[in-house]
Amino acid sequence: MCVSCGLCLNDCPTYRVLGDEADSPRGRIQLIRGLVAETAAPSTTTRDHLEACLVCRACETACPSLVPFGRIMEGAREVLREREARSLAGSVGRSALDTVAHRGRLALFSRMTDLSRRLGLLRIARALGGRLAWAASLAPAREGRSFEGTDRPGADLALFAGCIMRESFGDTERATVRLLERQGDTVTTPEEQTCCGALHAHAGEGQRARELARYNVDAFAGSDAKIVVNAAGCGAHLKAYGELLADDPAWAERAKAFAARVRDVSEVAHVVPSRITRQLRVVYQDACHLAHGQRIRTQPRALLQAIEGVTLVEIADPERCCGSAGVYNLMHPEISRTLQRSKVEAVLDVRPDVVVSANPGCMLQIAAGLRDAGSNVRVVHLARFLDDPEAALR
Repeated sequence: MCVSCGLCLNDCPTYRVLGDEADSPRGRIQLIRGLVAETAAPSTTTRDHLEACLVCRACETACPSLVPFGRIMEGAREVLREREARSLAGSVGRSALDTVAHRGRLALFSRMTDLSRRLGLLRIARALGGRLAWAASLAPAREGRSFEGTDRPGADLALFAGCIMRESFGDTERATVRLLERQGDTVTTPEEQTCCGALHAHAGEGQRARELARYNVDAFAGSDAKIVVNAAGCGAHLKAYGELLADDPAWAERAKAFAARVRDVSEVAHVVPSRITRQLRVVYQDACHLAHGQRIRTQPRALLQAIEGVTLVEIADPERCCGSAGVYNLMHPEISRTLQRSKVEAVLDVRPDVVVSANPGCMLQIAAGLRDAGSNVRVVHLARFLDDPEAALR
Protein backbone atom coordinates (compact mmCIF):
# COMPACT_ATOMS: atom_id res chain seq x y z
CA MET A 1 0.00 0.00 0.00
CA CYS A 2 1.33 3.43 -0.97
CA VAL A 3 2.07 5.61 2.08
CA SER A 4 2.93 8.69 -0.02
CA CYS A 5 6.48 8.80 1.34
CA GLY A 6 7.81 10.35 -1.89
CA LEU A 7 10.93 8.16 -2.20
CA CYS A 8 9.83 7.30 -5.73
CA LEU A 9 9.76 10.89 -6.99
CA ASN A 10 13.41 11.20 -8.00
CA ASP A 11 13.21 7.87 -9.83
CA CYS A 12 10.10 8.74 -11.85
CA PRO A 13 11.10 9.93 -15.36
CA THR A 14 7.90 11.88 -16.01
CA TYR A 15 8.05 13.67 -12.65
CA ARG A 16 11.65 14.68 -13.39
CA VAL A 17 10.67 16.00 -16.82
CA LEU A 18 7.30 17.59 -16.01
CA GLY A 19 7.73 18.49 -12.33
CA ASP A 20 4.05 17.91 -11.59
CA GLU A 21 2.95 15.94 -8.52
CA ALA A 22 0.13 14.43 -10.60
CA ASP A 23 2.78 13.00 -12.92
CA SER A 24 4.52 11.17 -10.08
CA PRO A 25 3.72 7.63 -8.88
CA ARG A 26 2.08 8.76 -5.65
CA GLY A 27 0.14 11.47 -7.49
CA ARG A 28 -1.12 8.96 -10.03
CA ILE A 29 -2.14 6.56 -7.27
CA GLN A 30 -4.30 9.31 -5.78
CA LEU A 31 -5.90 9.85 -9.20
CA ILE A 32 -6.50 6.10 -9.56
CA ARG A 33 -8.19 5.99 -6.15
CA GLY A 34 -10.56 8.69 -7.34
CA LEU A 35 -11.10 6.90 -10.65
CA VAL A 36 -12.16 3.58 -9.12
CA ALA A 37 -14.28 5.28 -6.44
CA GLU A 38 -16.60 6.65 -9.13
CA THR A 39 -18.38 5.23 -12.16
CA ALA A 40 -18.35 8.34 -14.34
CA ALA A 41 -16.09 8.88 -17.32
CA PRO A 42 -12.69 10.22 -16.20
CA SER A 43 -11.83 13.87 -16.68
CA THR A 44 -9.43 14.83 -19.44
CA THR A 45 -6.91 15.89 -16.80
CA THR A 46 -7.04 12.53 -15.01
CA ARG A 47 -6.75 10.64 -18.27
CA ASP A 48 -3.78 12.70 -19.46
CA HIS A 49 -1.82 12.26 -16.24
CA LEU A 50 -2.40 8.49 -16.24
CA GLU A 51 -1.59 8.12 -19.94
CA ALA A 52 1.66 10.06 -19.50
CA CYS A 53 3.13 7.28 -17.32
CA LEU A 54 5.82 5.21 -19.06
CA VAL A 55 5.12 2.17 -16.83
CA CYS A 56 8.90 1.84 -16.57
CA ARG A 57 8.47 0.54 -13.00
CA ALA A 58 11.45 2.46 -11.64
CA CYS A 59 9.19 3.47 -8.77
CA GLU A 60 8.84 -0.19 -7.80
CA THR A 61 12.60 -0.42 -7.28
CA ALA A 62 12.54 2.71 -5.11
CA CYS A 63 9.39 1.84 -3.12
CA PRO A 64 9.98 0.59 0.46
CA SER A 65 6.37 -0.63 0.61
CA LEU A 66 6.80 -2.77 -2.55
CA VAL A 67 3.77 -1.24 -4.27
CA PRO A 68 3.18 -3.11 -7.59
CA PHE A 69 2.71 0.10 -9.52
CA GLY A 70 2.95 -1.48 -12.97
CA ARG A 71 0.00 -3.78 -12.30
CA ILE A 72 -1.96 -0.91 -10.74
CA MET A 73 -1.42 1.28 -13.78
CA GLU A 74 -2.42 -1.47 -16.19
CA GLY A 75 -5.64 -1.97 -14.23
CA ALA A 76 -6.32 1.77 -14.20
CA ARG A 77 -5.88 2.03 -17.95
CA GLU A 78 -8.26 -0.86 -18.44
CA VAL A 79 -10.84 1.15 -16.49
CA LEU A 80 -10.08 4.17 -18.69
CA ARG A 81 -10.67 2.12 -21.84
CA GLU A 82 -13.95 0.77 -20.48
CA ARG A 83 -15.31 4.22 -19.68
CA GLU A 84 -14.04 6.22 -22.62
CA ALA A 85 -16.17 6.93 -25.66
CA ARG A 86 -14.90 5.39 -28.87
CA SER A 87 -12.57 7.77 -30.69
CA LEU A 88 -10.51 7.85 -33.86
CA ALA A 89 -7.28 7.88 -31.84
CA GLY A 90 -8.46 4.86 -29.84
CA SER A 91 -9.38 2.99 -33.00
CA VAL A 92 -5.98 3.72 -34.55
CA GLY A 93 -4.27 2.50 -31.38
CA ARG A 94 -6.25 -0.73 -31.30
CA SER A 95 -5.52 -1.28 -35.00
CA ALA A 96 -1.80 -0.87 -34.33
CA LEU A 97 -1.97 -3.38 -31.46
CA ASP A 98 -3.90 -5.82 -33.66
CA THR A 99 -1.15 -5.54 -36.28
CA VAL A 100 1.54 -6.37 -33.71
CA ALA A 101 -0.40 -9.45 -32.55
CA HIS A 102 -1.11 -10.72 -36.08
CA ARG A 103 2.00 -12.26 -37.60
CA GLY A 104 0.91 -11.89 -41.23
CA ARG A 105 0.03 -8.21 -40.87
CA LEU A 106 3.20 -7.47 -38.91
CA ALA A 107 5.33 -9.21 -41.55
CA LEU A 108 3.70 -7.11 -44.28
CA PHE A 109 4.20 -3.90 -42.27
CA SER A 110 7.85 -4.82 -41.63
CA ARG A 111 8.49 -5.45 -45.33
CA MET A 112 6.77 -2.21 -46.31
CA THR A 113 8.88 -0.26 -43.81
CA ASP A 114 12.03 -1.90 -45.14
CA LEU A 115 11.03 -1.08 -48.72
CA SER A 116 10.36 2.53 -47.72
CA ARG A 117 13.85 2.72 -46.28
CA ARG A 118 15.46 1.34 -49.44
CA LEU A 119 13.49 3.76 -51.60
CA GLY A 120 14.55 6.70 -49.44
CA LEU A 121 11.00 7.46 -48.26
CA LEU A 122 11.97 7.36 -44.58
CA ARG A 123 14.76 9.83 -45.25
CA ILE A 124 12.25 12.15 -46.90
CA ALA A 125 9.88 11.75 -43.93
CA ARG A 126 12.66 12.67 -41.51
CA ALA A 127 13.42 15.78 -43.57
CA LEU A 128 9.81 16.94 -43.27
CA GLY A 129 10.07 17.33 -39.50
CA GLY A 130 7.35 17.00 -36.88
CA ARG A 131 5.78 13.76 -35.65
CA LEU A 132 6.22 12.03 -39.01
CA ALA A 133 9.96 12.60 -38.87
CA TRP A 134 10.10 11.36 -35.29
CA ALA A 135 8.19 8.16 -36.16
CA ALA A 136 10.39 7.58 -39.23
CA SER A 137 13.55 7.90 -37.13
CA LEU A 138 12.35 5.02 -34.92
CA ALA A 139 11.40 2.61 -37.72
CA PRO A 140 13.34 -0.66 -37.36
CA ALA A 141 15.71 -1.81 -40.09
CA ARG A 142 15.17 -5.53 -40.59
CA GLU A 143 18.03 -7.78 -39.52
CA GLY A 144 18.01 -10.16 -42.46
CA ARG A 145 15.06 -12.45 -43.00
CA SER A 146 12.39 -13.04 -40.36
CA PHE A 147 13.05 -15.81 -37.85
CA GLU A 148 11.67 -19.28 -38.43
CA GLY A 149 12.26 -21.57 -35.49
CA THR A 150 11.95 -25.33 -35.29
CA ASP A 151 9.55 -27.18 -33.01
CA ARG A 152 11.66 -29.91 -31.35
CA PRO A 153 9.92 -32.27 -28.90
CA GLY A 154 11.97 -33.03 -25.81
CA ALA A 155 14.17 -29.91 -26.09
CA ASP A 156 15.96 -28.45 -23.07
CA LEU A 157 14.83 -24.88 -23.71
CA ALA A 158 11.84 -23.30 -25.45
CA LEU A 159 12.36 -19.97 -27.19
CA PHE A 160 9.67 -17.32 -26.99
CA ALA A 161 10.23 -15.68 -30.37
CA GLY A 162 7.85 -12.76 -29.85
CA CYS A 163 6.41 -10.63 -32.61
CA ILE A 164 8.64 -7.64 -33.45
CA MET A 165 11.74 -9.65 -32.53
CA ARG A 166 10.70 -12.44 -34.90
CA GLU A 167 9.98 -10.11 -37.83
CA SER A 168 12.53 -7.31 -37.50
CA PHE A 169 15.34 -8.85 -35.43
CA GLY A 170 15.76 -12.21 -37.15
CA ASP A 171 19.56 -12.20 -36.84
CA THR A 172 19.27 -11.62 -33.09
CA GLU A 173 16.83 -14.53 -32.79
CA ARG A 174 19.20 -16.81 -34.69
CA ALA A 175 22.12 -15.59 -32.57
CA THR A 176 20.12 -16.43 -29.44
CA VAL A 177 19.58 -20.00 -30.62
CA ARG A 178 23.27 -20.41 -31.57
CA LEU A 179 24.38 -19.03 -28.21
CA LEU A 180 22.23 -21.52 -26.32
CA GLU A 181 22.96 -24.53 -28.52
CA ARG A 182 26.70 -23.85 -28.40
CA GLN A 183 26.54 -24.47 -24.63
CA GLY A 184 24.89 -27.84 -25.21
CA ASP A 185 21.18 -27.04 -25.03
CA THR A 186 18.56 -28.06 -27.56
CA VAL A 187 16.17 -25.22 -28.38
CA THR A 188 12.59 -25.58 -29.56
CA THR A 189 10.36 -22.81 -30.90
CA PRO A 190 6.66 -23.75 -30.58
CA GLU A 191 4.94 -22.61 -33.75
CA GLU A 192 1.58 -21.87 -32.07
CA GLN A 193 2.97 -19.07 -29.92
CA THR A 194 1.83 -15.49 -30.46
CA CYS A 195 2.43 -11.94 -29.21
CA CYS A 196 2.98 -11.84 -25.43
CA GLY A 197 0.34 -9.11 -24.98
CA ALA A 198 2.53 -6.69 -23.01
CA LEU A 199 1.70 -3.73 -25.24
CA HIS A 200 -2.00 -4.52 -24.93
CA ALA A 201 -1.80 -4.70 -21.13
CA HIS A 202 0.09 -1.38 -20.95
CA ALA A 203 -2.53 0.23 -23.19
CA GLY A 204 -5.43 -0.97 -21.04
CA GLU A 205 -6.60 -3.62 -23.53
CA GLY A 206 -6.78 -6.17 -20.73
CA GLN A 207 -9.24 -8.56 -22.33
CA ARG A 208 -7.03 -8.97 -25.41
CA ALA A 209 -3.92 -9.29 -23.23
CA ARG A 210 -5.52 -12.15 -21.32
CA GLU A 211 -6.61 -13.80 -24.55
CA LEU A 212 -3.06 -13.74 -25.91
CA ALA A 213 -1.76 -15.09 -22.60
CA ARG A 214 -4.06 -18.12 -22.89
CA TYR A 215 -2.80 -18.81 -26.42
CA ASN A 216 0.80 -18.81 -25.21
CA VAL A 217 0.13 -20.95 -22.15
CA ASP A 218 -1.40 -23.51 -24.51
CA ALA A 219 1.44 -23.18 -27.05
CA PHE A 220 4.12 -24.04 -24.48
CA ALA A 221 2.11 -26.79 -22.72
CA GLY A 222 3.25 -30.41 -22.70
CA SER A 223 6.76 -29.64 -21.45
CA ASP A 224 8.46 -28.31 -18.35
CA ALA A 225 11.40 -26.83 -20.30
CA LYS A 226 12.45 -23.32 -19.37
CA ILE A 227 11.00 -20.66 -21.66
CA VAL A 228 13.76 -18.31 -22.83
CA VAL A 229 12.99 -14.69 -23.78
CA ASN A 230 15.37 -12.18 -25.38
CA ALA A 231 13.13 -9.08 -25.10
CA ALA A 232 12.97 -7.48 -21.64
CA GLY A 233 9.40 -6.20 -21.98
CA CYS A 234 8.10 -9.56 -23.15
CA GLY A 235 9.93 -11.39 -20.38
CA ALA A 236 8.54 -9.19 -17.61
CA HIS A 237 5.01 -9.68 -18.93
CA LEU A 238 5.34 -13.44 -19.43
CA LYS A 239 6.61 -13.79 -15.86
CA ALA A 240 3.40 -12.03 -14.74
CA TYR A 241 0.97 -14.37 -16.52
CA GLY A 242 0.08 -15.94 -13.17
CA GLU A 243 -1.13 -12.55 -11.91
CA LEU A 244 -2.75 -11.65 -15.23
CA LEU A 245 -4.95 -14.77 -15.20
CA ALA A 246 -5.26 -15.16 -11.43
CA ASP A 247 -9.02 -14.50 -11.54
CA ASP A 248 -9.66 -17.10 -14.24
CA PRO A 249 -10.31 -20.45 -12.49
CA ALA A 250 -9.73 -22.46 -15.66
CA TRP A 251 -6.34 -20.90 -16.38
CA ALA A 252 -4.91 -19.57 -13.11
CA GLU A 253 -2.79 -22.59 -12.17
CA ARG A 254 -1.62 -23.22 -15.71
CA ALA A 255 -0.62 -19.57 -16.09
CA LYS A 256 1.24 -19.63 -12.78
CA ALA A 257 3.16 -22.75 -13.84
CA PHE A 258 3.97 -21.16 -17.20
CA ALA A 259 5.28 -17.97 -15.56
CA ALA A 260 7.56 -20.00 -13.28
CA ARG A 261 9.31 -21.43 -16.36
CA VAL A 262 10.16 -18.07 -17.97
CA ARG A 263 13.80 -16.91 -18.02
CA ASP A 264 15.59 -14.03 -19.67
CA VAL A 265 18.36 -15.25 -21.98
CA SER A 266 20.95 -13.75 -19.62
CA GLU A 267 19.66 -16.06 -16.86
CA VAL A 268 20.35 -19.24 -18.84
CA ALA A 269 23.38 -18.31 -20.95
CA HIS A 270 26.62 -19.61 -19.45
CA VAL A 271 29.47 -17.28 -18.60
CA VAL A 272 32.18 -18.42 -21.02
CA PRO A 273 35.62 -16.75 -20.94
CA SER A 274 36.56 -15.73 -24.48
CA ARG A 275 38.70 -13.21 -26.33
CA ILE A 276 38.26 -10.69 -29.12
CA THR A 277 40.95 -9.33 -31.41
CA ARG A 278 40.28 -5.66 -30.65
CA GLN A 279 39.65 -3.66 -27.52
CA LEU A 280 36.04 -2.47 -27.16
CA ARG A 281 34.48 -0.03 -24.73
CA VAL A 282 30.97 -1.34 -24.13
CA VAL A 283 28.01 0.36 -22.50
CA TYR A 284 25.39 -2.06 -21.21
CA GLN A 285 22.04 -0.27 -21.21
CA ASP A 286 19.64 -1.42 -18.49
CA ALA A 287 16.22 -1.95 -20.07
CA CYS A 288 13.55 -0.89 -17.56
CA HIS A 289 11.62 -4.14 -17.69
CA LEU A 290 14.78 -6.14 -17.13
CA ALA A 291 16.21 -4.03 -14.28
CA HIS A 292 12.96 -2.98 -12.57
CA GLY A 293 10.47 -5.54 -13.87
CA GLN A 294 12.66 -8.64 -13.53
CA ARG A 295 15.41 -7.34 -11.20
CA ILE A 296 18.09 -8.59 -13.60
CA ARG A 297 21.20 -6.43 -13.56
CA THR A 298 24.32 -8.47 -12.81
CA GLN A 299 23.84 -11.40 -15.23
CA PRO A 300 24.22 -9.45 -18.51
CA ARG A 301 27.25 -7.60 -17.14
CA ALA A 302 28.89 -10.85 -16.03
CA LEU A 303 28.45 -12.31 -19.51
CA LEU A 304 30.05 -9.23 -21.11
CA GLN A 305 32.89 -9.01 -18.60
CA ALA A 306 33.88 -12.61 -19.37
CA ILE A 307 35.05 -11.49 -22.83
CA GLU A 308 38.71 -10.50 -22.78
CA GLY A 309 39.09 -7.24 -24.67
CA VAL A 310 35.75 -5.83 -23.52
CA THR A 311 35.87 -2.90 -21.11
CA LEU A 312 32.44 -2.39 -19.56
CA VAL A 313 31.82 1.30 -18.89
CA GLU A 314 28.90 2.55 -16.79
CA ILE A 315 26.86 5.63 -17.67
CA ALA A 316 25.27 8.16 -15.34
CA ASP A 317 21.79 7.11 -14.14
CA PRO A 318 22.08 3.74 -15.93
CA GLU A 319 18.55 2.65 -14.98
CA ARG A 320 16.83 5.85 -16.13
CA CYS A 321 14.23 5.12 -18.84
CA CYS A 322 15.32 5.94 -22.40
CA GLY A 323 11.77 7.02 -23.31
CA SER A 324 10.83 4.12 -25.59
CA ALA A 325 8.37 2.22 -23.35
CA GLY A 326 6.62 0.17 -26.02
CA VAL A 327 4.68 2.62 -28.19
CA TYR A 328 4.98 5.46 -25.67
CA ASN A 329 7.53 7.22 -27.86
CA LEU A 330 4.93 7.46 -30.63
CA MET A 331 2.12 8.66 -28.36
CA HIS A 332 4.16 11.12 -26.25
CA PRO A 333 7.04 12.24 -28.49
CA GLU A 334 7.95 15.36 -26.50
CA ILE A 335 8.58 13.53 -23.23
CA SER A 336 10.15 10.61 -25.05
CA ARG A 337 12.56 12.85 -26.95
CA THR A 338 13.66 14.56 -23.71
CA LEU A 339 14.43 11.20 -22.09
CA GLN A 340 16.13 9.98 -25.26
CA ARG A 341 18.46 12.97 -25.33
CA SER A 342 19.40 12.51 -21.68
CA LYS A 343 20.21 8.85 -22.29
CA VAL A 344 22.26 9.60 -25.41
CA GLU A 345 24.22 12.34 -23.63
CA ALA A 346 25.05 9.89 -20.85
CA VAL A 347 26.19 7.32 -23.41
CA LEU A 348 28.36 9.73 -25.37
CA ASP A 349 29.96 11.06 -22.19
CA VAL A 350 31.76 7.72 -21.67
CA ARG A 351 32.90 7.36 -25.32
CA PRO A 352 31.85 3.76 -26.02
CA ASP A 353 32.47 1.75 -29.18
CA VAL A 354 29.15 -0.05 -28.85
CA VAL A 355 25.96 0.00 -26.78
CA VAL A 356 24.53 -3.37 -25.79
CA SER A 357 20.89 -3.70 -24.76
CA ALA A 358 18.37 -6.48 -24.12
CA ASN A 359 15.19 -4.91 -25.47
CA PRO A 360 14.26 -4.01 -29.07
CA GLY A 361 12.43 -0.79 -28.18
CA CYS A 362 15.42 0.54 -26.25
CA MET A 363 17.72 -0.37 -29.14
CA LEU A 364 15.64 1.56 -31.68
CA GLN A 365 15.21 4.55 -29.38
CA ILE A 366 18.89 4.88 -28.49
CA ALA A 367 20.10 4.20 -32.03
CA ALA A 368 17.83 6.96 -33.34
CA GLY A 369 19.12 9.35 -30.68
CA LEU A 370 22.74 8.55 -31.50
CA ARG A 371 22.11 9.18 -35.20
CA ASP A 372 20.50 12.53 -34.39
CA ALA A 373 23.57 13.40 -32.32
CA GLY A 374 25.84 12.63 -35.29
CA SER A 375 27.32 9.53 -33.64
CA ASN A 376 28.14 6.26 -35.42
CA VAL A 377 28.18 4.20 -32.21
CA ARG A 378 26.42 0.90 -32.89
CA VAL A 379 23.56 -0.48 -30.76
CA VAL A 380 23.50 -4.27 -30.58
CA HIS A 381 21.37 -6.83 -28.76
CA LEU A 382 23.09 -8.68 -25.92
CA ALA A 383 22.56 -12.12 -27.49
CA ARG A 384 23.91 -11.03 -30.86
CA PHE A 385 26.98 -9.47 -29.25
CA LEU A 386 27.68 -12.55 -27.13
CA ASP A 387 27.25 -14.85 -30.12
CA ASP A 388 30.00 -13.04 -32.08
CA PRO A 389 31.14 -9.66 -30.71
CA GLU A 390 33.17 -8.67 -33.74
CA ALA A 391 30.65 -9.81 -36.33
CA ALA A 392 27.93 -7.86 -34.50
CA LEU A 393 29.83 -4.64 -35.21
CA ARG A 394 30.34 -5.24 -38.92
